[in-house]
Formats: sequence, structure tokens, C-alpha cells
Amino acid sequence: MTRKEIVCAALEHRETPTVPYHLDFAPPVGEDLQQYFGTSDLDRALGNYLYWLSPRPSLDFQGRRLKGPLVEDEFGVVWDKRPENRGYPVRHPLARPDLSGYTFPDPFAAGRFAAFPAQIEAHRDLFLVAWCGDLFERAHFLRGLGPLLLDFYEHPQFVHDLLDGILEFNLGLVRQLARFPLDGLFLSDDYGSQHGPLMSLAHWREFLRPRLQRLFAQVKGYGLRMFLHSCGNVEPFLPDLIDLGLDVLHPVQPEAMDLRTLKKRYGERLTLYGGLSTQRLLPRASPAQVQEAVRETVRCLAQGGGYILGPGITIQHDIPRENILAVLQAVREWVTG
Repeated sequence: MTRKEIVCAALEHRETPTVPYHLDFAPPVGEDLQQYFGTSDLDRALGNYLYWLSPRPSLDFQGRRLKGPLVEDEFGVVWDKRPENRGYPVRHPLARPDLSGYTFPDPFAAGRFAAFPAQIEAHRDLFLVAWCGDLFERAHFLRGLGPLLLDFYEHPQFVHDLLDGILEFNLGLVRQLARFPLDGLFLSDDYGSQHGPLMSLAHWREFLRPRLQRLFAQVKGYGLRMFLHSCGNVEPFLPDLIDLGLDVLHPVQPEAMDLRTLKKRYGERLTLYGGLSTQRLLPRASPAQVQEAVRETVRCLAQGGGYILGPGITIQHDIPRENILAVLQAVREWVTG
């Protein structure tokens, strides 16, 4: 079986000869590993089973550079870009709950996915996924998290209108992405904090579920698997997400949700992706402890398929290289052995 076929089998909740895995890194870690392995193609060096396509766009899409580390993205959000990660928003274009005068970017802008054909050709044997945007995340990038959550109560029609505008942008991206030979699409949309959801289930159902239903239906209508990236504790939303047709939840964070409970309650209907602690285990444990944790995580989550091993969130620069190599040794020698 190819790596793609093994991922497909896992998503169909079938036992696989090896456990599929995917390791991803913050930029400084990726650069260090590229030097260590002597290649720019870390997915090949690591043996990843999935390949995340990157538009690698020009500044037309990344944003225009302002003073110092500041970059304004195509939505008008100003970011303080950091070398170790994506940075954080420092200026939100929607200072008031009012869309008058605001124009959403064009999802069909020429050249947005110009880098895809070469990436696809080089990784056809891997499970190919691309990102189709964000929804709640994009809304609070535009408005600010605190103001947006207040708008749920004080300006609900504004929230509906804002999310509709973002959704139309995402649906445009999906229509273009469906022209490529992909296997799945990711929506990036954090709904959880470490200890619980960022909003009530009632508000999630009012503002997000109807739009997710449209997005998921379009993705699934093209025969693609639907992935959701949502950090934190999002368990209260999982029955609804499964009902909407979600295939894969990424990342499952052991600091935020109990992995055994997730597998028991949802493992027959949902593929879990992640599981390795990037807060407690990988930065602090010994390589031997890391390897044993990989084994224990696989024992907990992989039975019956429905699991892709990976970090609980992108591997950051505070994690020693020897622990990253320990994960790699474990997945190569034990998981795939």
C-alpha cells in the first residue's frame, strides 16, 4: 500500500499495516531539520504520510509589508510577524460592528494556487490536503476576539453578515481547489481554549453550524475529505460536527481533551489526528520517554483505524531536536515496524 492508500484506509476506520503519521514544524524548527537532513523536502526526509500543500503566494496574498515586522494581509488585518511563528494580529480593520465600506478579497485572484501543480507532481503518493481558509478565526482577526464575542450578544446581525462574507470567500476557494487532484481540505477554525470552548454551544449552533454545513457539503460534494483544525477543548461540538460530515479532527491535544474518552465516544465515526503533547511531553521529556509516549498514544488511539499520529500542535522551537528525532525513530521502528 502507498502512504496515500494507508491514510485512506485509516479514514475508513480499517486496520492498516502501519500507522500513518505527519509531523509539522514552526519555521525555525523546519529550517534546522532541513540542514540536519540536507534537504528542503522534509516530508520525504521524515516519511510523512500526508502532504500539506502551500500556496506560497506573493505578497499580494501574504500581505504588504509595513514598518518593521508589520504585515497587512489581503483582508486588511495587520500582523506582527515573528520568525518563530505566524505572529499575531495587532490591528483589526473592523473597529466597529459595521461592514459598510469594507470589501472582502477576491478568492479567484489570479496566481493564488500557482505553486500547486509542482507540489502535487512531487508528492502524488502522499495524501494531499490543502487549506480552504478559516471562518470564526477570520472573523475575530477582522474584528478582535473580545469585540466579536460581545457582538454575539449585542450585534448578532453584524456577526451573521460578517460570517456570510467570509463563507463566500471560502466557498470560492473550495471551487478552485476542487480542480486539483487533492484528497482532502482543511478548515482552520479554533473553537476551544485549553479548558473549554470559547463560546456556548447555542451560539456555535446559531452562528457557525449553518455555515459549516454549507462548506462541508460543498467539500464533500466534490468527493474530498473534510478536515477541521480546531485547537483546545472542542468536545461539546463534536456530535454536531460529525453530524455535518466532518471526517478528521486536528489536532487532538492531550492537555485539552482526554484521548481515551475521545476514542471511546467518537472513534468509530471520526478520525483523530495528533495526540502527542507539545506542551508537557516534547519540550521536557527524555528521548526514551518520548518514544514510550508515542507507543502509548498509538495503543490508545490506533485500534480499528481512525487515527493519524502527529503533534498536538505544530512543533515549536522550544522542543529539542533530539526529542523530534526520538518521535521519528519511534514511528519508523515501532509504529511502522
